[in-house]
Amino acid sequence: MRLIFLVFLVTVTTVCVAYDIECKWKNNITDIEDVAHHKYQVLEECLFYKLTNEADRMQGKSNSLMLLPPTVAAGETLEVQILDGSIREMWMNEIFKEMNINGFLKVSWKDRRLRWNPDEWKTENLKIKSLGRLWVPDINSDKHQTVAQSVDYVTFNDLQSNSNGNVTASLEFRMHAQCDIDYTEYPNDKKHCCFTLQSSLYKRYIKYFIEHEGGSDMLDMSSIRTNWHVDKSNSWILKGTQEGDNHAEKIEICLAVNRKSSTLALELTLPVLISALILLIAPFFGKFNQQIYVKMFALLLQFMSFQFLAEKTPQIGFGNTVPKIYVFYAFTIGMTVLSLIATVMISAMSRVKRKVPPAHRYTLLASVLNANLCCGSEEEPTTDGTSKDASSDWLQIHSALNNIASIFLILIYIIGAITIAF
Repeated sequence: MRLIFLVFLVTVTTVCVAYDIECKWKNNITDIEDVAHHKYQVLEECLFYKLTNEADRMQGKSNSLMLLPPTVAAGETLEVQILDGSIREMWMNEIFKEMNINGFLKVSWKDRRLRWNPDEWKTENLKIKSLGRLWVPDINSDKHQTVAQSVDYVTFNDLQSNSNGNVTASLEFRMHAQCDIDYTEYPNDKKHCCFTLQSSLYKRYIKYFIEHEGGSDMLDMSSIRTNWHVDKSNSWILKGTQEGDNHAEKIEICLAVNRKSSTLALELTLPVLISALILLIAPFFGKFNQQIYVKMFALLLQFMSFQFLAEKTPQIGFGNTVPKIYVFYAFTIGMTVLSLIATVMISAMSRVKRKVPPAHRYTLLASVLNANLCCGSEEEPTTDGTSKDASSDWLQIHSALNNIASIFLILIYIIGAITIAF
């Protein structure tokens, strides 16, 4: 009987010690660094239990620390400070023009219910081990209450408070958004996408404050894994107002990215650049027929290049935007057609036999031009000397006309290509 009583006494003592909600042994602690890890966790549990009881008494409701916001007076607002942010992953769905991001925001707010005397409890910080144990601001994606909520995901992690009631947390998110796309520089197109975080239950109660004015230096993207180049000058975190309610605030995260695809750019531009080079040097091939064949080959190469470009076009097209590379292709093909037509027409006129010679000043001018332009030239026709034939003089004039037309079109092409590029 005595043995049973001793076992009962030891059991009761052990239970009482285990449920020492005041953690009276903390009074014997001189340095918190000397406390074992498991005992420090017990100390945190005691502190949290004490704060929970005091919050219930203050707000007149059980589990108030979990269910109710920290403010008591009517008209009070909760100030949530955005300390910094980071984007860890980003990927694009180009068919639907959507961007998806994973990242987090470091946020802070004040909860007066989480105050304690650090001299009594020997610690300045308290980790909240479970999200459900503490009320947190209602911050979600703007699509939280739509069918897209299965895609967007927002949650609080790493909750902790100091003895003054300042709560910090990591607001982790996974969101997607429609993007404004500028295809002008395709294939180095630009995309600008904005993601919104806002409250749906406490719209006017929660007020946001950005740590750095402007918000452009708050996004850390050094660890981002993506094949897109992020334009930090056009990426930011800003505070705005919710649509339809100017008194309700929201947080807007905007990213501007450029495609990084040098191989695709080389694939699309190299063929047409080669064909453009052939067009430029075509007048130096000599006779009319040779120039015509060279320009026809350049035109064939350009059509093949344009077909390859069309195959690389996004499935949904470019909308109202016409990329510069398409303008360059069309301009190159147009100039090649004009140059080919000019050479064909001048060649046809040169084959007409004329017995009336041109004015002598025109013949001299044509000779000077043909001698200095260094472009195409034709062999003088052979005659039997029995009849008067002015074909050689006219051939000089037609050759000069072709040279002038070629030089003129080359200048127009170079100026136009520079204008399109810049």
